[in-house]
Amino acid sequence: MALASPPNTCAATCDTISLPITLEAPTSQKMINQMEADCTAYARLDDAGLCRALNVDLSAYPSVTQRTTYEPILTEADRLLLWPVVKAFTSRWLNLKPQPVMMTHIVSTRCNYSCGFCCYADSLNNKTNELSAAELRRVYATTGGALNTIVFSGGETTLHKELPEIIEAAYELTPVQSVYIISNAWKPELLMDITHRIMQTCPGLHLTWSLSIEGPREHNNSVRYTQRKGWDAWQNTIDTLFGLKAMRDRFKYSHLDVQLCTVCTPDNEAILPVWYRYVRDVLRPDKWNLNLMRKSVQMSEVLLEGFEERRQQSPTLEPFEQRYLEVTRQVQHDVLSGKLRFLYHTQSAMDGAMKSAVDLLSHEANRDTVLENKPLFTCQAGRYGAFLGSDGTVGGCEEFALNPVDNKALGNVQDENYDFQAVWQSEKAIKLRDCAGNSSECKGCTLESQRNYPSILVCLKPLLKAAKLGAIILKN
Repeated sequence: MALASPPNTCAATCDTISLPITLEAPTSQKMINQMEADCTAYARLDDAGLCRALNVDLSAYPSVTQRTTYEPILTEADRLLLWPVVKAFTSRWLNLKPQPVMMTHIVSTRCNYSCGFCCYADSLNNKTNELSAAELRRVYATTGGALNTIVFSGGETTLHKELPEIIEAAYELTPVQSVYIISNAWKPELLMDITHRIMQTCPGLHLTWSLSIEGPREHNNSVRYTQRKGWDAWQNTIDTLFGLKAMRDRFKYSHLDVQLCTVCTPDNEAILPVWYRYVRDVLRPDKWNLNLMRKSVQMSEVLLEGFEERRQQSPTLEPFEQRYLEVTRQVQHDVLSGKLRFLYHTQSAMDGAMKSAVDLLSHEANRDTVLENKPLFTCQAGRYGAFLGSDGTVGGCEEFALNPVDNKALGNVQDENYDFQAVWQSEKAIKLRDCAGNSSECKGCTLESQRNYPSILVCLKPLLKAAKLGAIILKN
C-alpha cells in the first residue's frame, strides 16, 4: 500500500530522529535568507566573478595552470555503454552466468572527517588489510567483460596512496567507461594532481569527481568536521569545484565532470530547497546528487531508526523523507525543462544523456521506496551490480557484505588467489543472488550505485524509460 504524503510536514520539527552528535548549526532562517540573497546577487556572474565572490583563490593551486606529463595507457577496449547493456540482456535471456556491469569499490575505510550521517560509521578507521594496486590488478583482470562503471568510495578515497594506480589498472584490464570518485575534497591540490594523471594515462575515460557538501558554510562545517581547528571543509570543496572546472577548460579535459553530493538528513531538510537553488544558480556543478540518509547495517550508534520502524510508528513520512520527494521532483522538472544542466561529458552525447536519465530514475526509484510503491525494477545486486570492499570482500551490495549479524558476503578474493570470478560464480554466490530484493536489509533500500543504477540498465522497462528521458535531456 502506497503511503500518503502529509501536507506541510516539511515545516514540522523531527522529534523522533536524532544523531549521536549534537549539531551546532541549526537550519536557521538567517542561513536561508543569506543563500537567497546570494542567488540574486551571484546568479549572473561568470566563473571568475564567482571565484572572487566566494573567496576562491585558484592561484594558490599550481595544478590549475601546471601539470606533470604522463604517457597514455594503450588499450583496444570498446567502452561505449551499449555493449555491456547488450551483454547483460543476452545473459538474462539465455540464462548465462551474469557479469557485473557496475561496481562499487571501497578502496579504503580510513577517513579524516567525522560525519554523523555516514553509512559506514561502525567500520571507519578500523584496521583492515587494504588491497594494494598490485593485488587489485589481479582482481580487475578477472571481473569479466561487461564492467562499464566503477564508483570508488570509502572512507576517504584519496587517503589510499595508490588510488591513481588502481584506476589505471581498472582502465587497462576492463572495458570500464566511467569512473566516479567520491571525496570530501580535504586537499584540493591532491585531487587536481590525480585528475591530471588520470586524464592523460586513461584517454577516453569519463572521470567524475563527486564532492561532498551538505549546505552553506556554517552548516556544512558543523556536520563535516575534523579535529583540526580552523579547518574549512566548505571552502576546500568549493576551491576544488572551481579548480577542476578551470583545469578542464585550460587542458581540454573533455571527459571530466565535477558534481556535488548532498545527503538529505533530518538536520538539513529545512534548508534543502534554497540550498538546491544555490547549487543550481550559483555553484553550477556539472551535476548535483541528493542522497537520502538511511539506517545502514554499519550505523549501530546512530539513533535514526530503520525504515520499517519508522513506518510502524507512523503512517506518514518523516519531514526529511518528504523533503527528499519534493526536491528530487524539482530537480527532474528542471532537468527536463532545460533549466538545470545535467549532461555528462562522455564520448557519446547519448551516453551522457542516458547516464543523466538513469540518475533521474534513481531518484524516482528512491521515491517509490519511500512511498512503498511497486518497485520500478527487480534488484540486480549480486548479478549485474557488485560490491568490493577494501579488504577484498565481495558482495552484491554493502548491506549484504558488511552485515555483522546476518552476513551475506559472497566471499573474499584473497581466499581465491585474487580471482574475482572464483567468488562471483561460486555456489555460495549463486545461492545468495536470490536474496537481492527479498531480505530484511532490502526494506527501504535506497542504494544508488548498487541497487538502482545496474538494475535500471538491465531491466527492460526502466531502460526504455531512461532512453526516452535521455532523448529529452539531449534535446534540451
